[in-house]
Amino acid sequence: MRFEIDATGLPLRMPWKKGIAVGRAYELLREDLLSHLRRAQAEIGFKYCRFHGIFHDDMAVVQRTAAGQVVYQWQHVDKVFDALLSMGLKPFVELNPMPSALASGEQKMFFYQMNVTPPKDYREWEELAYAFALHCMGRYGVEEVRSWYFEVWNEPNLDCFWSGSQAEYFELYRASAHGLRRADSQLRVGGPASSQARWITEFIDYCAKNEVPLDFVSTHLYPQDEYVEFSEPGTSPYSPGTFFRTTALEAQAKIKASAYPELELHWTEWNAMSADAGMSVSCVENPTNDNLFAASFIVENCLALDSAADSFFFWVVSDIFEEVGFPLSPYSCTYGLLTVHGIPKASFNAFLLMSRLRGPRLRLASGSSRHPEHVLCATRDATATHVIASNHKPLEVLEQPELRERVSVPAHGPGEHLVVVERIRAGAGSAWETWVQMGRPQELSPVEERLLRQHAAPEMQVFRVLAVEGFVSFELVAEANEVAYAEIRKAGSPSVGKGAAAAETALWNKLLGKKSR
Repeated sequence: MRFEIDATGLPLRMPWKKGIAVGRAYELLREDLLSHLRRAQAEIGFKYCRFHGIFHDDMAVVQRTAAGQVVYQWQHVDKVFDALLSMGLKPFVELNPMPSALASGEQKMFFYQMNVTPPKDYREWEELAYAFALHCMGRYGVEEVRSWYFEVWNEPNLDCFWSGSQAEYFELYRASAHGLRRADSQLRVGGPASSQARWITEFIDYCAKNEVPLDFVSTHLYPQDEYVEFSEPGTSPYSPGTFFRTTALEAQAKIKASAYPELELHWTEWNAMSADAGMSVSCVENPTNDNLFAASFIVENCLALDSAADSFFFWVVSDIFEEVGFPLSPYSCTYGLLTVHGIPKASFNAFLLMSRLRGPRLRLASGSSRHPEHVLCATRDATATHVIASNHKPLEVLEQPELRERVSVPAHGPGEHLVVVERIRAGAGSAWETWVQMGRPQELSPVEERLLRQHAAPEMQVFRVLAVEGFVSFELVAEANEVAYAEIRKAGSPSVGKGAAAAETALWNKLLGKKSR
């Protein structure tokens, strides 16, 4: 396989770096979650953060007085937004759930009981959106808040998240958009935040026909959604491993065919959670959240869908997450990139390695590879070339051949180059398998935790390779579901040791080597 410099090559867009998610607003008041988010920011770097529950009762935003007047307070909201902004993250604000003071019913969802009913009075919801926007602009400035996104609700096409009808959701959206735009005409508002890329066409049509403000479309997708839709084995029309990519591209096509073809598309929830048949669909006990599988799924699909959307918000950054109650063991099949102990999973390391792909893409020489560009990809900046390989094995596939490629990349000048190779594999970059081998301990002793942290780091090797005819060649190897990354740069000059000249060094050796008096 030979990569060549392409004069027209552009950098990867990396829409996955646009955003990361956490479970709900109240969890962002916890220092352990904030520390996990700070680590993700320091090592990977995201731009926006999305989460449920900004209007949940535990945030104490909305109250109704004995006289029936609605009043607001923003103390917890301010703490959450202050924390995000302090680490360089902008809010991607999800307007939900329904505060009890405004709710028309009692239907609730999750361990933390978010109310999913429509408002008793849509005018009160509009006033909440208006007051919320005014408060944010007063605290953070108009220009800052104009750079945020405001997304209305979460998965209203699922009964568990919205007890109302589609028409009632559209009315909620209208009230939200009007409230926000009354506060400032340039605030960005969108939806429908639907599950499985549903309601996109109907939602755009509604906004266009009713002249309701709309700046972006948002929706969600998980790979196991394939078997939610096609639960009987053998009924899915998708070949193994293609459902996620195909559905993402179809959503993009729906927007391009709509009344507003230039709308931004944001996937505000996704992750690697997969199944191989209807009976294996699980949102709670799914090991693909924790094990090696996630790494190759993430890399392959992020590369394949690099131009398919404006953002992909991975759900979620940390296992500090309480939808079904707080996780009770070191690995719990929760969605986080980091465990409750802050141990990186294979998924975290996948994003870490992808974040190092800097500079324009190199192109594959014609006929030099059997692999598509979402399996092997290379970029190049002024000082280094970066190559990543993913050998993803869908759950439906019984055997996956080893990926073993002799890779050649343009040299950074004549002479020796250093090739540093990192590999995410079981027991090196993916510690889930080590934890399973340990017997899945409920509590970790200090030595067990040290072992898992050590096994959570990718394997690393270094080689010195001589450039030949302007190219540096080396071998990349990845077994099933492994990810391999290589960074190639010109070898530096030999070390000069300490800064003293030879004569001074000789003098100090003589003086310091004398016997004590």
